[in-house]
Amino acid sequence: MSPSSLPDTCAEPGLAVTGLAVYVDVDETLLRHYGTRQIPIPSVIKQVKALHKQGAELYCWSSMGAVYARQCAETCGIAHCFQAFLPKPQVIVDDQQPKAWRKILHVHPSQCSSQTTVQEYREELKKPRSL
Repeated sequence: MSPSSLPDTCAEPGLAVTGLAVYVDVDETLLRHYGTRQIPIPSVIKQVKALHKQGAELYCWSSMGAVYARQCAETCGIAHCFQAFLPKPQVIVDDQQPKAWRKILHVHPSQCSSQTTVQEYREELKKPRSL
């Protein structure tokens, strides 16, 4: 694809994502596993619902694939909160390692009990960080 054939939105300088994109894992994040049982993690489910209500762009992903991610979100009763269901990437083609991305936060499921808001995540993303 030549630069002249790119959609206008790709060619526009300074184009920024307006929402907060949040990717939520399934195993041991939405659901805890005890043998063959899957038990929803209430604090994470509550956080997903709160972020959805505040307008975050939520994506559910799993190394087990998109269909599995959707099934698990349905089990938790929150499939409607997600814009898409994805497999976790196995290969990332990018000029930077993910650890060097300027605007990325890692949130452990145990941190979801604090019920951080979209605005609080945005403020955290603005803070300078060392690479």
